[in-house]
Amino acid sequence: MTRASDTAKLLGAGATILDGTTISTADNTDTLTLTSTDADANTGPNLVLQRDSASPADNDLSGTIKFIADNDAGEATNCVSMFSRIQDASDGTEDASLLVNSIVGGSQISRFNITPTEIAINEDSIDLDFRVEGNGNANVLFVEGETDRVAIGHNDPSQLLDVRGTGVVGVGIGSTNAGGVQLILDGDSNGDFSGSDYCVIKHDDAGRLDIIQDSPSGTNDMRFFTGGTDERMRISAGNAGVFLGTTSTSGTVEGLSIRTGIKNMCVVAGGTVFEFNRNTNDGTIISLRQANTVEGTISVSGSTVSYNAFSGSHWSRLADNSKPTILKGTVIETIDEMCDWYQAEFTIAKTKDNPEITEKVSVALPDGKSVGDTMSVTHEGITYDNAKILKEDDNKHTKCKISATADSKRVYGVFASFDNDDDTVNDMYVTAVGTHVVRINKDVTVTAGDLLSSNGDGTAKVQDDDIIRSKTIGKVLTNIKQETYSDGSYTVPCALYCG
Repeated sequence: MTRASDTAKLLGAGATILDGTTISTADNTDTLTLTSTDADANTGPNLVLQRDSASPADNDLSGTIKFIADNDAGEATNCVSMFSRIQDASDGTEDASLLVNSIVGGSQISRFNITPTEIAINEDSIDLDFRVEGNGNANVLFVEGETDRVAIGHNDPSQLLDVRGTGVVGVGIGSTNAGGVQLILDGDSNGDFSGSDYCVIKHDDAGRLDIIQDSPSGTNDMRFFTGGTDERMRISAGNAGVFLGTTSTSGTVEGLSIRTGIKNMCVVAGGTVFEFNRNTNDGTIISLRQANTVEGTISVSGSTVSYNAFSGSHWSRLADNSKPTILKGTVIETIDEMCDWYQAEFTIAKTKDNPEITEKVSVALPDGKSVGDTMSVTHEGITYDNAKILKEDDNKHTKCKISATADSKRVYGVFASFDNDDDTVNDMYVTAVGTHVVRINKDVTVTAGDLLSSNGDGTAKVQDDDIIRSKTIGKVLTNIKQETYSDGSYTVPCALYCG
């Protein structure tokens, strides 16, 4: 038996051993020690495995280290092997890999590979767990080979990615890119993140959060579900609105919808539609604004509800459905003709997300058509043929005209404005109670407290007595003129008594 110390004495510096040699020990002393006495900062003891081939080629093994031990049958068993391989032997573009195998269940299995393109663990795909231990958690990262699942914070994943912990647990995805960070959830197995199977949650560097779900209909709606199948909320791209408890734009389906550029609705089958509650103290319950300026409020004081800046108006319309220029505050009187409004009734077909519903929209009666006939109507961008014409129920709104009779007892109120909706029915608001301006004849001088009646030309005059009568329009609140028109008539604030 030759000891390492004896071998060192036999070989000089730079000696070459041409044939294989074995260095063995019969005890636990070091079998081979490499010592360098060099004192500089360069490499110390060097162990070099060199394959000096006369015809090197791609995929040549460049070195092997084996850890061999006897099994209980006395057989020499290769327990662990480390292989070095030159993947590409081309001068100037050489690539190499390092492979580590170990015996598992009697077979050599790849455990850890470093290649020119990747670092791979468990290349041979055995039931092998991968675990990273932290300072206080033995399972900071755990990959379960049996189920192909990943756990963070524990070692029993029930989903593809399962994050658990104690206290507050968060999942963070960060990015230093100017475009922010995206979390893409793919709904199928192709991984292409396209078509109608994915959701993108994006947070950009401006602090804006965009959530886009490409639904099967391709509408890019965002939907919130409970119970797996019950849709509770939708942010709709197609209808530019938010829907709570409903997915329909119809006014006949229960739920709340908030949309831009179109009516907003809250529909219930029965009971109170809205409740507004002020828990403590008296004060404003609802604030009504126009162009961000408060124009009116509904407030409570004790058991009294006040409608502040109140003006009560009625619907009306001229007999010929015209829309001439009418000055605000012009005196209006009724005629013996009722207002009529019509609707088109049609069916919106059932879809994957919505039940079949019957919808009604207001329309002008087409020429040559009558109640019961059918017509085409476009609603929410869709045209429905064979919509049935219905007449709305109404028994209190009369048509009107500009007052042409002095001291007329048919005074309805004063003109406020036309209803500026997008249909072809020229309805107007006639203010009859509350406070409003009244147009006064240019030749009439008023003082606060005067009662007014019709002058017979759309303007008002001072009533000939101070008793409130059927002809009384209202009472002057101040003689401060609010607006003077080109014909010399002017408006003053009044309390109206017509309604």
